[in-house]
Amino acid sequence: MKLTLMTLCLVGTFAIAPAFAGPLQTNPNMPGMQHDAAEPAEAQAVGVVRAVDTHAGTITLQHEAIPAIGWPAMTMPFHASSEILKQAKIGQKVHFTLHPDGTRSEVTALKPVQ
Repeated sequence: MKLTLMTLCLVGTFAIAPAFAGPLQTNPNMPGMQHDAAEPAEAQAVGVVRAVDTHAGTITLQHEAIPAIGWPAMTMPFHASSEILKQAKIGQKVHFTLHPDGTRSEVTALKPVQ
């Protein structure tokens, strides 16, 4: 009897709990967490090249806030083509174009700040 009662309590808890959880909340200030249908396909930003990994195909940028996509200033790696990786110099301040897609975000253009 105790086992049946415990089983019913557990099943009831798991069946009812999602109803009280409410809608899924996301933080728009975290990378890749903004899920707005109006999110631009590209965004312009300014940052400093911190690392280049040609093997992984990534460039790490310490970028300023990017208001167009709701991202705060941070340092993170981005995917980039080999052409972009070749022109990047560590410590260089750059203007860049970004295709935002969370952890799959890609730098599509890079130009040194004059």
